[in-house]
Order: sequence, then C-alpha cells, then structure tokens
Amino acid sequence: MNDPMRFMQLLQFADSAFPIGSFAFSDGLETAVAEGLVADAETLAGYTDAIVRRTAHTDAVAALHAAHGARCGDYPAVLEADGALLRTKLNDEARKMQRRTGRKLTELAATLFDDPMLKQWHADVRAERTPGCCPVAQGLLYAVCGLSDEALFATILYGAANRVLNAALRCVRVSHIDTQRILTDLARRIGDLAAEASDLEPEDMYAFTPQIDLLAALHEKGTGRLFMN
Repeated sequence: MNDPMRFMQLLQFADSAFPIGSFAFSDGLETAVAEGLVADAETLAGYTDAIVRRTAHTDAVAALHAAHGARCGDYPAVLEADGALLRTKLNDEARKMQRRTGRKLTELAATLFDDPMLKQWHADVRAERTPGCCPVAQGLLYAVCGLSDEALFATILYGAANRVLNAALRCVRVSHIDTQRILTDLARRIGDLAAEASDLEPEDMYAFTPQIDLLAALHEKGTGRLFMN
C-alpha cells in the first residue's frame, strides 16, 4: 500500500462508521447471550471465530470472485457471485442484511466513482435483477479503486468481526481491551484464512455453522433485540 490515495480509500471503506448501516446487525449475538452461550471474553472469542470462519468461506469468496470478474471485464462473473452468495444465507435477516447494506454501498459507490460496470451494477440492483449482496459490491468497488485482493479479504473479515465485537460491548461483560485482543488474534490468523479461501469458487462456498443458524432463527422471533440479527 505505497499509494497514499489507495491507502486512504482502504481506511475509508473499512471504517465501521462508513454509512451503509452495518452497525445495526450483530449476527445473532444477543440471542447467543440470552441462551447463555456467550457470557465472557473467552466465549465471545469463540463466537467471533465461528462468524469470521464462515465469512471467509462465503462472503470473502464471493467478494474476491466479483473483484476478479470486474478486473477482467467479466460482468456475468459478478452476477454469478451475487446469486451464489445469497443462496448461502439460510435465515431471513442474514439475507436482509446482505441486500440492505449492499444497496447502500452500491448507491455510495455509484455516486463517488464514474465507472461503467459500477453504474450497470447499480442499475441492476435498483431494478432487483440481482440481489446486490454487500460483499459483491465491495469486490466490485475495490476492483474499480485498484485495491488488492489482500485488502479486500482483510476488510471483509474485519467487518464481520467488528459487527460482533461492537455489539458485544453493549450486551456482554467485556471491555474494549477484550475486543481488541480478539481483533489482534484475528490479524495473526488472517493469512491462514486467506489461504483456505483463495482457491474456492462460488460453487464451493460453504457455511456449516448450524448452531449460529439456529440462534438466528430464534432471534427472528425474539422480543429482546438491540440489533437486526
């Protein structure tokens, strides 16, 4: 990252304050807390690890595939990644999160950058010809900005972890130091996670996290909620 402009863009897009609404989602953390599965820093680390691993094998794969398609001018590959990713989301709120944050990111990107493929993507998302999943929009945006696959992968995983950890500060007995330790540990393992995901195609994506899917299903009908999921 020797180019200051690209480095600043990376900081901008990875910022948790980037206005796409991801702060409203928690990947079902409150239900995990209510069921006694997450109660402290140790159990929070395990929950975050499960979310991050699932993200590496689904969202990150779709994002990388979309970025490669965009760089090659292969727009159908972007659409393929979008449809395949939505099919890995088993609960309604996960699908809602993907589409809602993806639409917001797409609107921002089309406003900020004058790129033909980005504008075609924006038109297709608005017309609901494609789901418009957020990681796919990120892949397209990073390709347009000339940001690397490594930067894209790190941003996707950081975003997933940060959603859970920011939510944890509101509903789990943990401190900012605890959450930063979890993020530091993630940084140490990100190379191994990238190696696991790098050779996967959209049809290879998998999200075998049945406990988290069950928690998400419970959360949809729950009455005590701080976040969407």
